[in-house]
Amino acid sequence: MKDKKKETVSQIDTSKRRASYSRSREFNSHRTTNQPDKASQTKTKVKMASRHRAYLLLLSIFVSVFSVATPLLTDFANAYQSHSLYTGFMMVRGQLPYTDIFATGGFLYYGLIAISYFLGSSLWLVLVQFLAFYVSGTYLYKIVTHMTGKDEIAVNTLILFYVLNFSLGFGGLYPIQFAMPFVFISLWFLTRYFVGEAKDEGFIVYGLTGALAYLMEPRTLFFWLVSLLVIAVRNIRARQGARNVYQFLCLIFGGLLIFYTVGYFVLDLQVLSSYISQAGIYYFTYFALGKENLFLTMPFQLFVLFASGLLMGALTFFKHIRREDDRDDIIKVIVFVSFILNLVYVFLSQSFDTYSFLILLPFGLVLTSLYLNDKYKEVYHTGSRRRKRQRQSKKVLSIFVMSHFYLPYLILAYSLFLPIYSFATAVPLNQERGEIVSYLKQNTSSKELIYTWDSSAKVYLDSVRKSATAYPIPTVNTVKASNKKELEDELLQNESKFVLVNKDLTLSETLQKNLENNYNLISEINSQHFLLYQKK
Repeated sequence: MKDKKKETVSQIDTSKRRASYSRSREFNSHRTTNQPDKASQTKTKVKMASRHRAYLLLLSIFVSVFSVATPLLTDFANAYQSHSLYTGFMMVRGQLPYTDIFATGGFLYYGLIAISYFLGSSLWLVLVQFLAFYVSGTYLYKIVTHMTGKDEIAVNTLILFYVLNFSLGFGGLYPIQFAMPFVFISLWFLTRYFVGEAKDEGFIVYGLTGALAYLMEPRTLFFWLVSLLVIAVRNIRARQGARNVYQFLCLIFGGLLIFYTVGYFVLDLQVLSSYISQAGIYYFTYFALGKENLFLTMPFQLFVLFASGLLMGALTFFKHIRREDDRDDIIKVIVFVSFILNLVYVFLSQSFDTYSFLILLPFGLVLTSLYLNDKYKEVYHTGSRRRKRQRQSKKVLSIFVMSHFYLPYLILAYSLFLPIYSFATAVPLNQERGEIVSYLKQNTSSKELIYTWDSSAKVYLDSVRKSATAYPIPTVNTVKASNKKELEDELLQNESKFVLVNKDLTLSETLQKNLENNYNLISEINSQHFLLYQKK
């Protein structure tokens, strides 16, 4: 009996130990699956619902259609957009950016514009912009869904992405918009890399996308430099310094696949030195885009930064990196530092133009999505889960707008008012430009040079005539004193057969005297806004 009792007790103890071990295993398994650094919780595969993909498609089409590349909307183009169209247009006709035309965008950026004109119409650029917006939106959705775990936040961040591109960058055709897909693809790669789902060989693609982004918008280089520095520090701290060498070699290999291809054309066209000095160095050494008072533009920019929602994401950044063992913290740091560095460009731009904020979007919107996620949790913390999800999906943007005192509506109205106002006031100007274009076509050959002291390249484009200087529009890239002097020196050489002067733009005394001495005023042109001079 005692032996049986002992055997029974032993069996009970064994079963208890097994149960205890089973519970312990279950607990440890549960605890493991909740650790952020384990594979089960770091899966970054994000599936986009079909309705969300439909939103993405429709919004990409909508924003792309309202492009200054559309012939009907070309008159909406500001000086910078008009300058870009002119540069691509003239590439097809033998003038080159960086040598014949001072240009700060990437070689591929102007190349795409040139290809569209080569194909017969700038309308092809609408398709390019559509692809850029669609790819950017797809990867932004993946990044935000991964970081917040909520597709509602991702969808509403997408809406912000398109609204801000439409309002702050009305008309599109900015280099950063062409470069955004490659920035977002790289951000997604880093997100996967830091959770252990991307291999070191993936840095080949990372280098490739970095090269493509740089050849669209050189200022994206800051993002790649920041990310490489953070990765190098992380590897050193993990005592994996050898990985830095391997990753760097992969990065270089990927970049060279693009740079060698583009470099062939750059070297063949003999624009390498001027390309480096303009696209490669200019914006890294000179930040001003306009001539406005810095102490007036900075408060305006702070206001736009807050009203657009990009500021609060940055201000609440440190709230999102307090969790321990969260590998997403590394990519958040990269995004935050890149945002701050690019913010320097905006604050020092000395301009009231809102398109300078576009360079902040890839980084600012990721930070804003984290802020939106916090507001999402704060406002709806009661009620059933089902009822909350129904209300949350409808009111995320309402939360955002209310938390910014409805100022996003004001920014949208302001950003749309400017081009519409400019277009309305430019109607008589464009009518007179059309008359002048007809006169120039009749009195010049295609090889003769003209110059328009104007805020638009419309006369060049419509008359198919080349500028006599490397600065076809006197308000673009001439804020720097040396560039302004170079423009004046080239005009003083009097190589232009005709000079068109917009009365609303200030002309220096030197140039005014030169026109009076070396040119005759054409009295046949009865224009209220322009003066046309012909070389004696």
